[in-house]
Amino acid sequence: MISNHMFRVSSFGFRVSNSKGVALIMVLWVIAVLSVVVLEFSFAMRTEVTITKNYKEELQLYGIVQGGIQRAIAELIYKHDSGVQQLRKSLKADEVPPEKKEWSTDGRSYFFPFDQGTCEIKIMSEAGKININLVSEATLRKIITVFGLEGEARDIVVDSILDWRDTDDLYRINGAEDSYYQSLKEPYFAKNGPFDSIEELLLVRGVTRTLFYGRSDKKKEGEEEKIPQFGLKDIFSVYSPSEQVDINSAPPVVLKIVLGIPEDILQQIIKAREEKLFDHQGDLLTRVPELKPLIEGDPTRQNLILYGRTILTPYYTIESKATFKERESVRKLKAIIKIDPREKEGYKILQWVDVLL
Repeated sequence: MISNHMFRVSSFGFRVSNSKGVALIMVLWVIAVLSVVVLEFSFAMRTEVTITKNYKEELQLYGIVQGGIQRAIAELIYKHDSGVQQLRKSLKADEVPPEKKEWSTDGRSYFFPFDQGTCEIKIMSEAGKININLVSEATLRKIITVFGLEGEARDIVVDSILDWRDTDDLYRINGAEDSYYQSLKEPYFAKNGPFDSIEELLLVRGVTRTLFYGRSDKKKEGEEEKIPQFGLKDIFSVYSPSEQVDINSAPPVVLKIVLGIPEDILQQIIKAREEKLFDHQGDLLTRVPELKPLIEGDPTRQNLILYGRTILTPYYTIESKATFKERESVRKLKAIIKIDPREKEGYKILQWVDVLL
């Protein structure tokens, strides 16, 4: 005989076991808890796999961009090797396969595919830029004006750069010395000496990050395009041999900004020097005659151009960027090097920057 206390009567008239109901509820709770635990574990595992995969990709990309830097260094060592140069001169242009041709140092891109993406390498000769420690006030003022600054804003930048690099503590009209820099929230002293790196410009009064680095590719709607996408870092150097610009290695942006060369003539110059470097002014004007009105009628522009195949600075900037095809993973390195036969490896790294993208 079954005891009555083991059952209750439901509102529908059925008799239900209390113990079985409790057991069912507990089972459902256990299943729910286990489901949450399993889902959490699954999510954690997927996260760990993703992190590991991303880390692996980062290591792969870093190795590739490092390889890009070393590839460029090898090309520069060849460029400074007299034996290699003699061999290259002995060959006709059509006898040299494209992958064996001497690399340009004017900032053009060289692409090398790998299994999952592409590596882009650029070499910029520092002779193609203007030495910030040697640039004249007139040239500096002209360049800053091109960057969209006028009046007092332009004069503050120009005078402050000149005050920074001179050896005295005397103000120019719109310049800055210790008293100004010491009044800042995070005070420091004026250099009163030559720039040791181009990044020092960021410490100078009036030089903003936008002016130094250039405007980013993204522009807010309705925003005026006053400052170009290039910056002072693309124009100036502390390693360039002079205030003049080497016509054979200057990046297009330098030729456009410093010399004021129109885009159509600029493309002709680039094409002509790819075939053969310019030896002197007559050579340049003969092969690019459209440049004559600009050069012959402007002594200032004439004095800014450096000619000659023998101009070979040992200082170069190398940029290497690796990108995966199907993902947005990107890694970029920048190095400033000096080709020096006295060094064991034939070169010396002066600056190594892991560029944030």
